[in-house]
Amino acid sequence: MPGVERVVAELTLGPPPDAESLRALCRVHEVSEEDSAALVETLPRLCVYRELVRGNLQEALRLSLPRTIARLGTRFEEYFDRFLAERAPRTHYLRDVTPELLDYCAPLWEGDPHVPAYLLELAQHEALHIQVSAMPTPPLGHVAAGLALDQGVTLSAALRLVYYRNAVHELPEDEADRTAPTARAVSLLVYRSPEHDVRYLELSPLARGILERLLGGEALGAAVQGAATAEGAALTETVLSGAAQLLADLAERGVVWGPAAKGPSFRPHL
Repeated sequence: MPGVERVVAELTLGPPPDAESLRALCRVHEVSEEDSAALVETLPRLCVYRELVRGNLQEALRLSLPRTIARLGTRFEEYFDRFLAERAPRTHYLRDVTPELLDYCAPLWEGDPHVPAYLLELAQHEALHIQVSAMPTPPLGHVAAGLALDQGVTLSAALRLVYYRNAVHELPEDEADRTAPTARAVSLLVYRSPEHDVRYLELSPLARGILERLLGGEALGAAVQGAATAEGAALTETVLSGAAQLLADLAERGVVWGPAAKGPSFRPHL
């Protein structure tokens, strides 16, 4: 039976089959003559099954990447077919097919002059919406506990910190739009609010540095000092006040939950 399963898998993921190509697949996988004849006899039903599977995968991708797929045009079908034939999904969950496809396409798109250089970033940005939507958030009305410089910060699990070379998050939602994004470096926090909305917050380099360090487990004071040092900024009252405002804003957005376990003591050097 494993041989039959491999035949059905290749029939589903590969080019459209006919009776002769199906017989050839059966010979390659050493399927018995009896089973081979049964498969050929049921070829019309197998083709219906093939289209259902491929249609479900395509629909999941179109829901995740509507603007990316619209900008690819007919080339989407080409890359979709190649993905199925050369790699195929390895996940049991439709929502995870999109990142698998993008991992496969990333090096191919870089070498394709017909694919805009920014398109992978747009695709990754679109895909984040479903990924972050599936992550847990605090209950509505959750109030973050007070923070301390010598403690870490517990952040929502429903977030992603991303960096783009192009401002793809500013592109119109209209799938018919073909505007190219502005070429500028962007640090973006993508998070899910307590109201279950996926939202986006553009960050300054200092704010990004603080969040990176907090996500890495550093105490709040050390994270602020490290981010300021990396940006060549003195740890002034202005910097500390700005960090406090950032954290207060993130608490209101449901990103900051409260303090983490107490870490090494910290004393700011003003």
